[in-house]
Amino acid sequence: MTSLADLAPGARAGTASFRLMPTDDFDEGPSTADFAVAAGGRAYTLGYTWTHPTDGEQTGFLLLGVPDAENGVRAAWVDTWHQPELAPLTGTATAQGCRVGYEYAPGWHWEIEVTPMEEGIGLVMRNTVPEGQQGPAGSYDVMRAEWR
Repeated sequence: MTSLADLAPGARAGTASFRLMPTDDFDEGPSTADFAVAAGGRAYTLGYTWTHPTDGEQTGFLLLGVPDAENGVRAAWVDTWHQPELAPLTGTATAQGCRVGYEYAPGWHWEIEVTPMEEGIGLVMRNTVPEGQQGPAGSYDVMRAEWR
């Protein structure tokens, strides 16, 4: 299995699909990513672009720390459309990549999962809606991207 440590640094092209609400259809557009190993192997960076269906091209950046002794991962994230201010994220390493997130309002959670793939990288962003809000409660995919 490929891990983040096994990925070759460099630029990749692909697609990103986006939806705002869980009942919306996904809109797909071109996307790019640039993956790098940073700080002597202590972190990874993932800069990306994606296309919003009405607001046009957007950019984002994810800084991922390597897993600590307890398998925890710390990260920082910014995105011109989703998260305009730098947000600290925490989470865990998965079998191949990592899953990090944060609570952005009481009961509301944002999660980002990064998964290395054969010759590429996958990224999924999820929003979790608490009970008592308009629409269904629970977690749903907001964005899915794949770069090769």
